Amino acid sequence: MKNKYLIILILLIISGLLTGCFLFPPSNLAEWTVMVYLDADNELESFGIKDINEMESVGSTSQVNILVQIDRIPYSVLASLYQGHLDDFSNSDWTTTRRYYITKDVHPFQINSTLLADLGELNMGDPQTLLDFASWAITNYPAKKYLLVIWNHGGGFRDSSSLTKDLAWDYTNGEDKITMSDLEDALSAISSQAGRKLDILGMDACLMAMTEVAYQVKDFAEIMVASQENTPADGWPYDTILEELVAQPLMPKEELAIQIVDKCVLSYPFYNVTFSANDLSQMDTLAEQLSNLALAVRSDYSTPKNQYVQCGEKSQYFKDRDFVDLFDLCRQLLINSNSGQVKSIATSIQQTLNYARIKSLNNGGTLKSSNGLSIYFPWYAGYSNYYIFTNFAQDTFWDEMLLHLRL
Repeated sequence: MKNKYLIILILLIISGLLTGCFLFPPSNLAEWTVMVYLDADNELESFGIKDINEMESVGSTSQVNILVQIDRIPYSVLASLYQGHLDDFSNSDWTTTRRYYITKDVHPFQINSTLLADLGELNMGDPQTLLDFASWAITNYPAKKYLLVIWNHGGGFRDSSSLTKDLAWDYTNGEDKITMSDLEDALSAISSQAGRKLDILGMDACLMAMTEVAYQVKDFAEIMVASQENTPADGWPYDTILEELVAQPLMPKEELAIQIVDKCVLSYPFYNVTFSANDLSQMDTLAEQLSNLALAVRSDYSTPKNQYVQCGEKSQYFKDRDFVDLFDLCRQLLINSNSGQVKSIATSIQQTLNYARIKSLNNGGTLKSSNGLSIYFPWYAGYSNYYIFTNFAQDTFWDEMLLHLRL
């Protein structure tokens, strides 16, 4: 009998060696792998180069892998779309897609990290390109915790026909973009590759801290760090964020998320900015409560519709004026609704938002009433039929309520 268990143990060990799967991670496994999907195939190219140099001021260590995939734009494409816009000719002005292992370097303008691959021109607006990068990084640089950052333009759930647009715009490839359903598919495959959820999904892009976005990615990441407002072109301060992580690689994911929020806001003392980190495990509860709120509003005949519409108008809004702060919207409902049921549900939603909010910070000004997550409440640009393609609209009665208020 003892020999039987010994044979089983030997087979398990051999299987683990062949597949790379172990019940316990190897002791020499890095604490963090940071993956930055840097789509600079657009007018943000120079800021992408700057951000890589910020990362190089810190560099990878045995405990923190820093990996970047960057795509740059040819001058001819940039000039055809933005006449008079200056191209970034630095670093030999390559125009293809490259992967770098970021190493420490004091040069503020020259990229000197280890070039791992030049992949030719890739479409960074294709979710398969995102999947390939993250899968490669996880396979070759496994770690106990993963941070994936998507760097580029963003527009919440909005599609390409709206005033703002999806995520990760690639100008060399017909201005292609990653839609919310594309993002969900890619993240699903990435989390399967990792064998678990990503620890942090970071959006270094505008307007992505939305309830709809958080709900779309909730099954594939533990925490989402993003901005409800437009993000300044300089993006995240990668030098101070990574400096903190490299100094304290054992920090838990919640602490890193807090550090990102703090350092992003502190790096923009002269801009109105807001960043937040939210626990995605609360999104199912939040969606259920919002669906119940939508039903309560639709069945409320004691409150005129225009009072509900005005709740959105009075709430904290952002560059896309149809995106309003959810916590502040609930505050307006508590003031202006005549329905006890609506007020009760609005209070419950605020409580859930408090549970979900790991950190939300703004530097005041026009964003002083931002609390971490926005939601679609159109009163400015009109209702977008594209909204129905979000998981949130499909799983709740929120879109039906929005249409009800517009009739």
